[in-house]
Amino acid sequence: MLRPQIVGVGPLLPRIESSLQISHGVAGLLATIPVLCMGVFAPLAPPMLRRYGSRLAIGVSLAAALAVAALRAVLPGAALILLFTVPVGVGIAIAGTLLPVVVKEERPERPTLGTGVYTTGINVGATVASVAAAPLAVLFGWRWTLVIYSALSVALVVPWLARRHAAAIAPERAPLPLRMPIAWAIAGAFALQSILFYGFNAWLADAYVERGWSETSAGGLAATMNGVALVVGIATAVAADRVGSRRIFLVGSALAAVAAGSFIAADAPAAWAWAALLGVAIGALFTTVMTLPLDAAHGRAEVAAMSTLMLGVGYSLSAVAPALLGAVRDATGTFTAPLALLAADAFLLLCVTATISERRVSAAARAATGAAG
Repeated sequence: MLRPQIVGVGPLLPRIESSLQISHGVAGLLATIPVLCMGVFAPLAPPMLRRYGSRLAIGVSLAAALAVAALRAVLPGAALILLFTVPVGVGIAIAGTLLPVVVKEERPERPTLGTGVYTTGINVGATVASVAAAPLAVLFGWRWTLVIYSALSVALVVPWLARRHAAAIAPERAPLPLRMPIAWAIAGAFALQSILFYGFNAWLADAYVERGWSETSAGGLAATMNGVALVVGIATAVAADRVGSRRIFLVGSALAAVAAGSFIAADAPAAWAWAALLGVAIGALFTTVMTLPLDAAHGRAEVAAMSTLMLGVGYSLSAVAPALLGAVRDATGTFTAPLALLAADAFLLLCVTATISERRVSAAARAATGAAG
């Protein structure tokens, strides 16, 4: 439910640009605005949690965002479409920030497995959106493709609201961990992996259309990336709680991202293999990084505060990637430079993840426990 309105836009961008007569930079705002909102409005999540509990806060936020998304898809003109993208991002921001809290409430003994359950759902949405975008656009046009995404996602909100959840006990307030170096390292890792995800989902298909691929084949390349990410995310969720250090997954997947991003930027042969390797990296990174606030924080309020910092900083920084990369494409005339920038981002991610050790995360958790006691 969280990603089709962002990821599903990527394969549709060539049609959107042609239909609305806009540049790559402006089209990139369709991905940039919701991601920026996910960062800027993440601090709304803890007050919503205290007031309504996780079930209502997540369900109502998603339902409202998706209803606006359906309306946005049929509006005339780029300006209105971009304006109505803002509330879509706000709703996704609140829901996404509170998902780690749900894991803390319902699966505290298996944090990575609990995280893997919802990241799997997110990756399923991303994969389906990538696969279905081009065929649906051929049949119905890009506008009705986005309406279909919204309708299907709204239908999934109903069972969320109907299912039984852990008892809602309002948590105490917890300050943002602004003075914890490990919290900033986690936020940096999240930002850099988000730049990879949203940057490649926004422009990978368009780049290969420019290289001579059909829209369907190029969309399939993005779908391969997201499909592999789905499978690897599930495997990571099952395995990571049994492995001592998160750094094994973080550093290994960052290395894979460096290799895949570099070969894609160089337009090396075997693009399907590099897209799959990129999916391996993204799948392992997303599940592992989303687990880190559960490892480093104590109690629901502290998890919410750590997640707010991670997602707020991470999404705010990564939000500029789609539009900035589109602007670089407009300035240079090809996608070589934007893709090279994504490969450089993967290298920075490797450097940051190498600093996130089990010792530092455990020390942060002990400090949080002591403060709570």
